[in-house]
Amino acid sequence: MSNKRTDAEKLNFISGALADSLVDATDGEVLEEARLLGLDPTVEANRVKTLMLETVKMYQQRALREARRAYDAQAQQRARVASIPSTPAKRRELFSFVIAKQPQYAELFTAQHREFTDLTDTDIESYLEDLDELGVLEKLKPDTEDGDH
Repeated sequence: MSNKRTDAEKLNFISGALADSLVDATDGEVLEEARLLGLDPTVEANRVKTLMLETVKMYQQRALREARRAYDAQAQQRARVASIPSTPAKRRELFSFVIAKQPQYAELFTAQHREFTDLTDTDIESYLEDLDELGVLEKLKPDTEDGDH
């Protein structure tokens, strides 16, 4: 086994040694050391305080950020679903259009259903949602806006 320390171990050792020396030093010694390094103790105290407050705020707002991400994901899902026609006939028409324009996707659906006529309205809607999630419907959107669909 090697006696070589990792960078993290070295950093922990140095941090521990510094912390120990600060604990043993008087307030005056710490202030003098800071001044010798060209630091203004008041400015540094304010900087550290601000950093700590920002860290606490970020920690407290983690649930808010997660809720925001979930809300954004739901909003995107609603937007995708909104791009799918609301009637079964229109959905079937769109599905046929997609398969005609992008025949490679037909293989994905014919594995389970040999004939597209065997697909239920729910199947069609589900497949369109999958295709929309993959971005296929968006890619075909310019083609569909020419009055065909």
